[in-house]
Amino acid sequence: MLLEFSVKNFLSIKDEVILSLYASDEIKGHEKSNLIPVVDRHILKTAVIYGANASGKSNLIKAMGFMRGVIANSLKLNTNDPIVPTQNYPSFQLHAKSAKAPLEMEVSFLYQDIYYRYGFALDANKIHREWLYYAPEDSETLLYERRFEKDVYMYDIPNTSLVSDNFTKDRTLLDNTLLLAVLAKFTNSEARRVMEWMGNNFNVISSPDEEAYEGFTYSKLDEEDYHADILNFLKVADLGIEDVFLESVMAADLPDEIPKKLRKKLKQLEPKQVVFQHNIYDDKGVVTDKKHWGLNHESAGTQKLFALSGPLIETLYKGEILVIDELDAKLHPMIMRFILGLFHSQEHNPHGAQLVFATHDTQLLSPRFFRRDQVWFTEKNPYGATELYSLADFDLDDEANFSRDYFQGRYNAVPFIGDLHLFSKGVEYER
Repeated sequence: MLLEFSVKNFLSIKDEVILSLYASDEIKGHEKSNLIPVVDRHILKTAVIYGANASGKSNLIKAMGFMRGVIANSLKLNTNDPIVPTQNYPSFQLHAKSAKAPLEMEVSFLYQDIYYRYGFALDANKIHREWLYYAPEDSETLLYERRFEKDVYMYDIPNTSLVSDNFTKDRTLLDNTLLLAVLAKFTNSEARRVMEWMGNNFNVISSPDEEAYEGFTYSKLDEEDYHADILNFLKVADLGIEDVFLESVMAADLPDEIPKKLRKKLKQLEPKQVVFQHNIYDDKGVVTDKKHWGLNHESAGTQKLFALSGPLIETLYKGEILVIDELDAKLHPMIMRFILGLFHSQEHNPHGAQLVFATHDTQLLSPRFFRRDQVWFTEKNPYGATELYSLADFDLDDEANFSRDYFQGRYNAVPFIGDLHLFSKGVEYER
């Protein structure tokens, strides 16, 4: 369960911004549908991010994906490999000091009922600082801190049980390698729990192109339970789809003389494509036949919704966290409400799955769907740096119209369009 994510000096984000999923005690409403009770606190099931184009919504989500990528790839780097290519080092470039300074990220979460807080500061070639805390009971405890000071690494590991015969705090680590990744590999420690959560529970889709994640949905179609739920998901969305399945592209039958075991292996190697089934009707509305065609014959919205069905269902199944950029792209507003309703439903989301997404769909910007602490905005300051703030920061009455006030600029985070002159003065064109 995601609690907070913070980032500093990443792309358009110069100073630290914090996205918090802690529910505010001062805000009332949607307690049963939008909140997850945890001991004496409540956690938000969903959070939505609004803002003008180029305000930094996507960069906040990219930061989450970047953190996952650094952790996942840490042990794959060789001695002199950069953590990220120097020419693509994603620091804030509009300030002389920030451009070369380390970037910082931190995430706090609950996993198997234990609180964790993990973060790092790094540049293109070196880990400058790294820390991990956890709270098995009430108070937060330091598991380790690693700091680069005066050309050497300093370690603070109070709990000696964190290390084993295969790893000691005196072991030399590469500058580009996270201590978290090493501990997770060589010890059965809390570091391994953090790696498990980051790799399996915290899923980020930062690309608006569904080709980046539709392969996951493909892989689930051959699983009976998932196939049934994916099909039901598409049917409920009123897309006119009666069935969906994978079909081998190679239609020709294999010769009979090929042994069964070899035949099975060859079949498994055949490329497959997604096929959708639609009904054919006569003038009286009676089904007379069925029509099959591939994904590219479906609308752009259907293609995206199909691609999303796998990650969405997986997230709800397992109580995971899904972060998506431009969720509303290509989707009808009613489909957006449908997806949001799944996460706010106690029946369809019994495990406390969370959804964080960026959108321009202002029809959702309403107390009908969200509490004020679930709504976030990004805006760039006069120096080109992204600022992040919540609707809960505003003093509003119960009758406030979120969408109207947003368009009127009350919360900022909207583009201010100036006068448009397509042609310079004095320039004429022939009709």
